[in-house]
Amino acid sequence: MTASQPETTAVIIVNWNGWRDTLEASASLIKWGGPNVKLILVDNASTDDSVVRIRKQLPAEELITNSINAGFAGGCNLGIRRALELGCKYIFLLNNDAVVGPRTISELITASKQLSDGAILGSVVRYTNFRGYQFFGSQRVEATGQPKWFEYAGDQAQLTCPLIDSDFILGAALFAPSEVFRNVGDFDERFYLTYEDVDLCYRARARGIRCFVVTSSEVEHCASASMGPVTAPLQTYFLTRNELLFIEKHCNRSLRLVMHAHRLTRLIWKIWQASIARRLTDPSTIAMICGFRDYGLRRFGDCPRRIRIYATAYGTAISPNLCTRAS
Repeated sequence: MTASQPETTAVIIVNWNGWRDTLEASASLIKWGGPNVKLILVDNASTDDSVVRIRKQLPAEELITNSINAGFAGGCNLGIRRALELGCKYIFLLNNDAVVGPRTISELITASKQLSDGAILGSVVRYTNFRGYQFFGSQRVEATGQPKWFEYAGDQAQLTCPLIDSDFILGAALFAPSEVFRNVGDFDERFYLTYEDVDLCYRARARGIRCFVVTSSEVEHCASASMGPVTAPLQTYFLTRNELLFIEKHCNRSLRLVMHAHRLTRLIWKIWQASIARRLTDPSTIAMICGFRDYGLRRFGDCPRRIRIYATAYGTAISPNLCTRAS
């Protein structure tokens, strides 16, 4: 795939110890992306043989090797800056455990042109294993200041529209003209993982840049391949800490107080449940406590080593996340 200015779309994939998924995502782009797609791979200091594997299988593609694991936010920022240096017109962020189809990128480009290249767009994201909908848009809940994802049971009518007005776009498949990134800026790397996409979109909306899901563009996503489910220690830690940071950035003072009290109540309830079950060493409970503590201490970026140890133990205690895609 070679760049051809000025209509090139840079597709950025961040890898961390996930070369198998990354190669599959890249293969889908090589097959369906078209001649004007520039693939930019960012390896976030993998500790396995990801760099060797990717270079061997994709020698013609650009690979940026980061010296540290900068999280999804930091890895994407490296790729975005490179795309801007190259003068690419569009930028598409794709999770390494997602794959595109024959119309994924072309439909995003078409929709962007119809919107005068002034919006952030996203694909409909469907689960790989059973084709259910993971994400097709969201609305901000005024009482909490938080996004509420649309659900198929109650919001399926949205899918009949070419564009779904959404308060944010999921980072697993986020597309925008380069000018939008120049206007809005990088991901806030304090988030590291989770909420960085919501924060970017909320900053964009504050500048009058709207977000839409393009229903004719779809990706398949394994989901939680690297972080585990919502109850996993890694997810619990980042969702706890980063929700508090997000509220701080995007809610007024009175709403911040309400939401902080709500989050603290949830923490106390979880500790109480753990004490009743005599499981005060439950990794998920400890992860929530650490998330709350680190927000208060202004410790952002990566999680503590303790959470990584819990996450590794959690991953070996449950069945691995196997994504079986239709051939």
